[in-house]
Amino acid sequence: MIKKLISVLLHIFIFTSSITAQEILNFSGSLGSIGFISSDRLPFWSFTNSQGFLSESSSYGVSAFAKADYSISNTHILTLGTGAFISDGFDNNIRRSDLYLEYKNQWIQLTAGAKQLTPETYNLSTINNNILQTGNARPLPGIIISNTKPIKLSEKFSLDAALAHYNLNDDRSTKNAQIHYKMIRANWAINESSSLLVALRHYVQWGGRLSDGTKLPSDLKAFGRVFIGANGGDIDNPNEAINALGNHLGSYSVDYKRTLNSGILALYHQSLFDDRSGRELNNFPDGVWGVNYLPRGSIMIKSILYEYIQTVSQSGAPRPTEGSGQQSGGDNYFSNSIYRSGWTYEGAVIGLPFLNPFGNATAPSNNRMIGHHLGIAGSIGKIDYAIKGSYIQNLGTYTSPIKPRQQALYSHATFSYDTNILGIINLYVGADYINDFSNATSIGIGYKYNLE
Repeated sequence: MIKKLISVLLHIFIFTSSITAQEILNFSGSLGSIGFISSDRLPFWSFTNSQGFLSESSSYGVSAFAKADYSISNTHILTLGTGAFISDGFDNNIRRSDLYLEYKNQWIQLTAGAKQLTPETYNLSTINNNILQTGNARPLPGIIISNTKPIKLSEKFSLDAALAHYNLNDDRSTKNAQIHYKMIRANWAINESSSLLVALRHYVQWGGRLSDGTKLPSDLKAFGRVFIGANGGDIDNPNEAINALGNHLGSYSVDYKRTLNSGILALYHQSLFDDRSGRELNNFPDGVWGVNYLPRGSIMIKSILYEYIQTVSQSGAPRPTEGSGQQSGGDNYFSNSIYRSGWTYEGAVIGLPFLNPFGNATAPSNNRMIGHHLGIAGSIGKIDYAIKGSYIQNLGTYTSPIKPRQQALYSHATFSYDTNILGIINLYVGADYINDFSNATSIGIGYKYNLE
C-alpha cells in the first residue's frame, strides 16, 4: 500500500515538474561527516537520539540528504526527500535515512515513506516533544496525515490531529508487525502571553506473524478493534482475547507557555502508559516533567532546560486481578509478551532512550529509572555551543531488580563554527561515568555543508 502510494505521488511529481521545472522547482540538501576517537564505546549522548545515524560502537559517520520542492500553486506543494547514512557499528553500514514523498496544502499534510523527525530547538531535550518517539531509532516507514495549521473552534480554542500507519520491516520476533498511531491536541490561547496545549498520543503494535508461524489478526475488523482499544474477541491467543488487541502505548502531554518581558517560559509534562492502569493514571507521576526558558535578547545563553524523568511507579508491583487470571501493576514499559522485540526498531528503543528493556553491554534489562537532565545552549563570540548532562539511577524491573541501583552520569558538549561560505565545523566531547560498568569518553570532529 505504501509503495503504491509513493509510486502514484512520484509519477505526479515527475509529470508536473517537467512542465515548468525552472520556475517552480527548488532543490536543497546537506552533506555531513563525523569521526570519533573514543574508548571501547561512544558515550550515551554521542549517539542517542541521532535518528539511527550512530550506535555506541560507531567511530565514523557520513550523511547525505537531498530535497526537491515543487510548487503546484501557491497553496499546493509536493516534496521529494531522500537521504542515506554511512556509518560503522551496524550490520549494514549503508542505510537509508529518509525516503519520502509529501503533499502539503493549506489544510493537510500527507507524507508517504520514511522521514526524519524534526528535533526540538537546540536539541537539548531527552524526548524531543514525544516521549514515545524521540528520534532515537531510524525513521519508521509508513503513511502519516496531519493538519497543516490548527483547526479553529473559536477565537481562543483550536485542534491539531494526526493519523498514521507504519510498517515494522526490521528483523524482529513478530515478523511484519504494524503500528497504528493517532494524536489529538487541544490548543487554548489563554491570552496574548499565555497558552496551554493538552494532547493524547496513542500507538499500537498489531498484526504480524509469530515465530511459531501463527498469524495475528490484521484485517479491517482487527483494525477497528485496534483503533478503539477493544479486546481480540474470539481469537486463539488468550492474552489478545482478554486484553486490548495489540500492544498499546500512549501518552498524555500538557504544555504551558508564557511570554515574559525577559523571555519565554515553557512548563511541560508527558506521561507514558501501555495498559488500562496507566491510562487511568494509576502510574502517576511516571513520565517526563520539564521546564525550558529562552531568555530574550541573550546571546551567551539562548536556552536552559531541565527535565525530571521517572518510570518507577508502573502502577505498582505486579499483583493478581480477581476473576480474570490476569495481573495488575508492573507495567513493564516498552516490553510485551506477544511482541517480544518490544518498542524497538532495528534493535533501538523508539521512545524514551533511558529505558533498556532487554539489556546491552552497559546495563542489564531496565525500565524502572529516576533521572535528572540539564541542558544549556548559546553562543560565545562566533562559536555556538550546546551542553547537556543526565544523572540516572537504574532500578532494573520489578521481576529483576538491580541491587544496588546502577548510577550513571552521561555528559555531552557540541561546539559549532559556521564559516558562512565553506560550511559548519563541529567539535564533540562526551563522557559517561557508570558505577558498575566501564566508563566511556570520546572526542569527535564533524563537518556539515548545507545546499540551498
